[in-house]
Amino acid sequence: MIFQILETFTLVSGLVYIFLQVRQNRWMWPIDVLCCFAAIVVFAHQSLWASMGLNIYYLVMGFAGWFSWKRDAKKTGENGIRIRQMSAMARIGSLLGFVASFVFLYWALKVTADPSPFADALVGASGIVGTVLLVRSYLENWYVWLFSDTLSLLLCFMQGLYFMAILYLVYTAMAVVGLLEWRRDGKYID
Repeated sequence: MIFQILETFTLVSGLVYIFLQVRQNRWMWPIDVLCCFAAIVVFAHQSLWASMGLNIYYLVMGFAGWFSWKRDAKKTGENGIRIRQMSAMARIGSLLGFVASFVFLYWALKVTADPSPFADALVGASGIVGTVLLVRSYLENWYVWLFSDTLSLLLCFMQGLYFMAILYLVYTAMAVVGLLEWRRDGKYID
């Protein structure tokens, strides 16, 4: 019963979070922290260790995102979507970070009771990279989220986490909306 309540809370707070993310509203970050806390408990209960660990990471990055976006808002004004141009070095670093994270997570998950180590490692590695790109306001974060959220949707559905699967379905759709809105309305900074 408690896990169903937490899963429902994660769904509702996650919907609020993604709406605010698309609008690049920095209040998304405290909502994210609450959502992640509930998701940590749900994923731990299902023994999805990488997803649980990823939500611990998201929780910590929620604080980093709050301060980063607050600083950017002071530099550029409150209104508008602020995005950064991703350099070639940042792209290479992101790819290397993804590969290193995937290899480590896959190895770690093989020695645990994780029911889907390959998929869980892919979700974990892409979530790590996607969050860094989001905190830095790179447009490319949306491409990573399209991949990660689609895979998370399938993983949650296969594990019987239907409310979480609905959340990731909405996240996937909103990643498309976010990409289009940031492309259309974004103003490059730096």
